[in-house]
Amino acid sequence: METEDLSPRGVREQLNTLQADAVVAGRRSAAPLWYLTAQALCCAVFVLSFSFGRWEAMGFASAGVALCLLGMLRPVITGTRADPWAYRRSLKVGAVLAAFLLVMLGAGMFALGPGSPPAVPAAAALLTFGVTLALGIRMERAFSRSVTDAA
Repeated sequence: METEDLSPRGVREQLNTLQADAVVAGRRSAAPLWYLTAQALCCAVFVLSFSFGRWEAMGFASAGVALCLLGMLRPVITGTRADPWAYRRSLKVGAVLAAFLLVMLGAGMFALGPGSPPAVPAAAALLTFGVTLALGIRMERAFSRSVTDAA
């Protein structure tokens, strides 16, 4: 059995090693940029689908299934079972993201129809994509910091 080095220098080295491991764990548990981009694209298509006319249901279904698959594959993609909705920091950003998406979906239901000028649904989709991606990146950074701090 190894004897532990309990000198101040030994303890400092162990703490530094633990901190380095925590940083790696925080980075590892965050979703990659391509994942966040795909997620934002699904949300944009979901909002845009209100203007699809007869294909509206197909747009909803495609975007919804893709979002569910992304959610189910997150542990496989990140290699961890860490949940960004379990930490206060990332939960706050996630709540803002959810509120924004609800507003965009509500606007989509009432403002985007098959008769809308093409620029309106395009602008709504671009806004949804941009804000969702930005907030998704911010949420993952907050999540990564939470994991690092918790370790």
